[in-house]
Amino acid sequence: MVNLYQNLLVIGFCVTLVIGGGVYVTFFEQPGEKERLERAEQVAKSKQVELTSLIASAAQSQEQAEQIERKWKSRYKEIPQILVSESVISFLNKTTKTGFQPFNIAFSDHIQSESFSKYVFRISGRGKMRALYNLIWSIENNRQFYRIANLELDHFDLITTDRETSREKLQVMVNFRFQLDAYYGGAEGLSASDVVDMELDGSGLNVPLPMRDISQVPPGILPPRQLAENPFLPLIMDKIPPNTNDLMDVDKAVLVSIVGAQAVFDIGGGNFATVERGDEIYLGTITEIDPRLGFVRARLNKGGIIDDVEFYLDTGDRYRHAVGASRLMPANPY
Repeated sequence: MVNLYQNLLVIGFCVTLVIGGGVYVTFFEQPGEKERLERAEQVAKSKQVELTSLIASAAQSQEQAEQIERKWKSRYKEIPQILVSESVISFLNKTTKTGFQPFNIAFSDHIQSESFSKYVFRISGRGKMRALYNLIWSIENNRQFYRIANLELDHFDLITTDRETSREKLQVMVNFRFQLDAYYGGAEGLSASDVVDMELDGSGLNVPLPMRDISQVPPGILPPRQLAENPFLPLIMDKIPPNTNDLMDVDKAVLVSIVGAQAVFDIGGGNFATVERGDEIYLGTITEIDPRLGFVRARLNKGGIIDDVEFYLDTGDRYRHAVGASRLMPANPY
């Protein structure tokens, strides 16, 4: 009996000891460990996010570096160490042989620094838009490092007289003003002509390769050489173009006869002109000839204003009444 009580006491003590230890671990020791593990997990997650961001940033930086390197290797501008202003003026004179009247070049400034040096010119004049576009294209895509700044444009209509034919013609001209900077000097390796590739020769030494052809630029890289559309050509012109080709002016002619598909106009001075449908006249074309109704229709473009005009034969009121909508009825014989 005594042994039974002793065993119960030992068992009860062990149970109490286990329960007490469990309570201590659960309510006192585990919360602190749990909190420490949660903090460690957060730190690990933060480091993982930071590492992912660094990897993405490194990939982006590498891509930008490769793009910059490609642009650097594909440069084709030459920046000479020495440049004289006469070379720039000679280039401009060769590019502006036709299409300009006048073309003025004025030397403005000469700037020198440790980084670069440049000549500054003031360019002004007037010319045809296509010639001016070709000049700007040549400056911007020239092998020499030239730059245009402060470009100003405005247009006007110029009527000139041909010396050989004494006929007037209308030209849409453009007044222009801009600053031209011609660069030279600069750091070594900045010019495309400074690029020299290296290769190993038979003895294992690096030797320079022949200069690569940097003048060949893919056509798709450069802008179009030809002007697609003249932005200064007005839809409605201030002045009507002159009769450069000496065509018949229907506004100053008189319709005198229609024979089949041809119409005859009296153009003055005892002279006559014969036209058919589709023939070109001053400011337009002949669009219709009707011998039954005795009229000619023309479509004229008067400086951007389209107008359809009709010219009738002067045959009298009785003839106009006969060919009109009304019909003459025979008199009643009864």
